[in-house]
Amino acid sequence: MNAQPTYFRRIPRAATLLVAGLGLLTACGKNDDNPQPTTDYGPAVTIGTGKAIGYIKSDASGNPTEIGVRFNEAALNSLPATPTTGTMYDVALPPSAAKTPFDHISFDWNPIGHEPAGVYSVPHFDAHFYMQTMSAQHAITLDDPKGDIFPATTKLPSGYSTPPNVVPGRTVPMMGRHWVDPTSPEYQPGGSFSSTFIYGTYDGRVTFLEPMFTKAMLTNSVNFTAPIKQPQVYEVSGKYYPTNYTIRYDAAAKEYVVSLTDMVLR
Repeated sequence: MNAQPTYFRRIPRAATLLVAGLGLLTACGKNDDNPQPTTDYGPAVTIGTGKAIGYIKSDASGNPTEIGVRFNEAALNSLPATPTTGTMYDVALPPSAAKTPFDHISFDWNPIGHEPAGVYSVPHFDAHFYMQTMSAQHAITLDDPKGDIFPATTKLPSGYSTPPNVVPGRTVPMMGRHWVDPTSPEYQPGGSFSSTFIYGTYDGRVTFLEPMFTKAMLTNSVNFTAPIKQPQVYEVSGKYYPTNYTIRYDAAAKEYVVSLTDMVLR
């Protein structure tokens, strides 16, 4: 999400795998005689003087349990102040993401937030977990008419809505239409935004899931988990979907972790 989407700056993903000092290395490989849980990583992406990297955790049977992005303290401490309309970082996922509906992550930094004013107008991050290819995502234009083609209501959690004429109720370039939960704290009298969970659609399909959270949350003691409201019908059957999302600090690695967890086959 972004208040002035036509000026959103995209940072291409890295072309090579850079894992030193970030997420360590892939966890112990599978042993045919004694299979173990694994963690697979995609290529690292530069953020300021730091790095971010996408990953998938799988159980001993090779089924995904968690998917997310990790970024180190150097990245958090060197975020760009401009453009004020935000910066989008393309984060690729490893091949093991194929058992989930997710193709890649767009990790977006909004230094002054975005509309609606007084709701999301604080420095924050949007972590879009896309269920479409990167090229299809990047081809979406401002107020693209395909953004006005909504999926069946059963594919969105009950009560989610997309207000007209303002973000999130318009088609944002390189993103799509955003749907919010009006029962979230930021929409209640006297409430405020620290984290929230958004669904995204385009051309009649659910195309992303999005934890959105403030920079102020990212302390060395953050350990936040919240449930993800579920639809009645899932966009693609036979895939693993998350039931919770987390924002936490890994003190051993000195990294922040944003993840979709507790995945269930749908």
